Amino acid sequence: MMNKLMGASTKTLLLSGLLLIVFSCSKDKEDIQLDLDQKVSKTEVKTILETDEFSSAADGVITDLFQQGSAKSTQKVDCYTATYSETGFTVSFDECSVEEGGERLSGMLTVTYKVGEESTAFTATYTDLSVDDIIINGTRSFTFNSNSENENVSFTIVSEMSVKLADGSIIEEAGTKTFTILFDLEDFANSALAIDGNWTVKADGNTYMVNVSSELLANFGCEHVGKGVMALAKNGLEVVIDFGDGTCDDMANMTYPDGTVEEISLKD
Repeated sequence: MMNKLMGASTKTLLLSGLLLIVFSCSKDKEDIQLDLDQKVSKTEVKTILETDEFSSAADGVITDLFQQGSAKSTQKVDCYTATYSETGFTVSFDECSVEEGGERLSGMLTVTYKVGEESTAFTATYTDLSVDDIIINGTRSFTFNSNSENENVSFTIVSEMSVKLADGSIIEEAGTKTFTILFDLEDFANSALAIDGNWTVKADGNTYMVNVSSELLANFGCEHVGKGVMALAKNGLEVVIDFGDGTCDDMANMTYPDGTVEEISLKD
């Protein structure tokens, strides 16, 4: 998964960053009696983070079209039609897959953008956008930044969106996530992805508040986050997870409000 980050395009950096965060099993502290019903499962954590993955197929098209920049015209390809304006573009999908074997897309999204000297930003509005069996509505604002001194690249996503699953259940997400690619030009394998942010997810009658208190770091050569601290509050219960000192492994320590520490594996 980390090898996907090595591509030069914004699309590759964005999608790899979004997918990698699925490895985060996270929580924090509070003065509450611990019992089995109060625990947070891996399944819940994946649900919390899946909204990015649901929209990744459409996000790839957005970044491709955005990179084409100022073309003020209509572009039609096998799967979609993109119509450009002075302030952005609209994409209509025709119940098809952009890539062979990829998700089937249907519906519409609208992108408005602005470009600055130090950053590039756009807002995507999803209108009944269907990705396979799920439907996305809402907005996601993307801001890309580069640092000419250390050549790192970062992007921030501010979202307020809902995802309707095939079974009719709805996941809502609102908040901010920032991803930074930390390049090691002497040894690219030592480059890493840093993740920060605060966001809220509502699903299955539960409200989850996520807070990264110390940047999560994942080395390109490792499958899992190896460093950083992330907190998750579920309906008042808060648990803290410490991913370690940077060692390339799948283990992390989770601390419950009563001080109980549980060692967990980040493997599926």
